[in-house]
Amino acid sequence: MKFFMSVRARLTLWYMIILGFTLVFFSALLYYQMSRSLYKSVDRKILTISEVVASSLSPHSQSVFSDIEQKLAKKVGRQPAAKFIQIMDRSGNIGGKSLNLKNKRLPVSYEALKNAANGVVTYETKEVFGEPLRIITYPVKMKGTGVRSIIQVATSLTEVRDTLRRLILILVSIIPLSLFIASLGGIFLANKVLKPINEINQITREITSKNLGLRVPHPQTHDELGELVETINGMIERLEKSFKQIQQFTADASHELKTPLTILKGEAELALRKERDPEEYRHYLRSSLEEVNRLSRLVQDLLVLSKADMGRLTLQKEPLNLIELTHSCCEQCKFLGEGKNTRVEFEPSSDEEVWVMGDPHRLKQMFYNLIENAIKYSNDGGKVEIVTGSNGKFASIAIRDEGLGISEEDLPYIFDRFYRVDKSRSREAGGTGLGLSICKWIAEAHQGKITVESTPGVGSCFTVWIPKHEPAA
Repeated sequence: MKFFMSVRARLTLWYMIILGFTLVFFSALLYYQMSRSLYKSVDRKILTISEVVASSLSPHSQSVFSDIEQKLAKKVGRQPAAKFIQIMDRSGNIGGKSLNLKNKRLPVSYEALKNAANGVVTYETKEVFGEPLRIITYPVKMKGTGVRSIIQVATSLTEVRDTLRRLILILVSIIPLSLFIASLGGIFLANKVLKPINEINQITREITSKNLGLRVPHPQTHDELGELVETINGMIERLEKSFKQIQQFTADASHELKTPLTILKGEAELALRKERDPEEYRHYLRSSLEEVNRLSRLVQDLLVLSKADMGRLTLQKEPLNLIELTHSCCEQCKFLGEGKNTRVEFEPSSDEEVWVMGDPHRLKQMFYNLIENAIKYSNDGGKVEIVTGSNGKFASIAIRDEGLGISEEDLPYIFDRFYRVDKSRSREAGGTGLGLSICKWIAEAHQGKITVESTPGVGSCFTVWIPKHEPAA
């Protein structure tokens, strides 16, 4: 039962159905052509006999049967066996007939007589004397008098029908035999074609989450099978990458959650180890509150990225003046640089207004993160510049700092979750390692992007590109 539900069986069945229809069609065409050819051959013979008989008729007599057989033998090359001949006048009265008719006569239809009277030859097939006969009704014309006599020549179709019957038996025998042989060939070809598919199926069943490094061997062909293998290997490669990202994310998240929890546990144990004065308890509580706040930010960032990955975080977009929004973020972030004596300067472009279609809450979150990072990693007494600009269909916001910079080896990974260039300094600064990942998602959710340029020891420049929007008048 499993075989009949397989692709192999369906391919073979379709192959047999198409071949069967083809064989039946060509068999019917062969039978038609053979039948037509045989009947035309019979018609030519009885027409020749009719013409010989007509040429033998004298103007005043219809008796030609004394030497007709010799004339026919001389004309057609042999004695005309099983041929019936009768001669009639225009009214259908018999004037003569061949000896083999004896006291019988050939039937003549009204249509044949009518055609003969108009000088038209008529061919008919009739059952006469217990056998099928092909009958020609041939008018004999005389100059000046029109149709003078009508000749009928008939010959048996038994041999023709026997030939066609044998042809049918041959075709009926050959078609099933051909289909049987074709089915065996179809199964063989289907097995040969599907063998690589079965091998691919077997290999892919062996691939699990523990051995995603396996690949399906390429058949080294440039056909559909090769494309299938490339597609499967590409899918496995993406799955392997996703699994690694999930494993890395789980390990990083566990580590990030473990650190503040360990600090909380240690400080609680120290606080409870002996009686302390109120000031010491307040110190431990302040330290614990910092770790709780850090945990809260980490969980909040994880929640944002989780919702974004599932497509459940929607943007409330509206027309925004990007110059005003960026300037507002700069003003609110200036106090962050006061502790490090870092200046936050805003340099708008020459355009008075640059409009974009965006979510004000998410765009502010992105700019806060980028400006806050620039301040955190700037040197004391340095400067952070926020410069707006425009390039074709995109508006740009560049955040430049005068910090340590990022090495070329770290640049491709800075937007990865929990990736830190300087892990110790990032943790001291209170970062979660998710800020740049969230910024990248916000930019891409606005059909934009973030680019970064950095020189170690000089500083970094993060540039946000967002499509411009023409507000309604």
